[in-house]
Amino acid sequence: MHGIDCGILNDHKKLEEALLWALNKDRFTILEKASHVFNPKGFTLMVLLAESHVSIHTYPEHNSIYFGLYSCRGEGDGKTTYEIFKDVLKPVSVDFIQRPILVGKE
Repeated sequence: MHGIDCGILNDHKKLEEALLWALNKDRFTILEKASHVFNPKGFTLMVLLAESHVSIHTYPEHNSIYFGLYSCRGEGDGKTTYEIFKDVLKPVSVDFIQRPILVGKE
């Protein structure tokens, strides 16, 4: 996601709250979380889910954030989390890639 206000990207508490709120609204089970603030700027948050995991990485110098979510609940799962989180960030543009991961299927 690109063209995000730096004030949002540098508000690590708001980013974490927004992501956890979106995951809860989408009925994910949050198990653990870990984060790191980089010097001079940048923030990474990883959330371990019963269904898999999600991570965000900010790039304030480019007004961008990376969002990645993996879920074993089924195809297209997590889209609600993505949409809710995106609505908070209000990006100007988005590069979106959805890849199905099929385990044990030919």
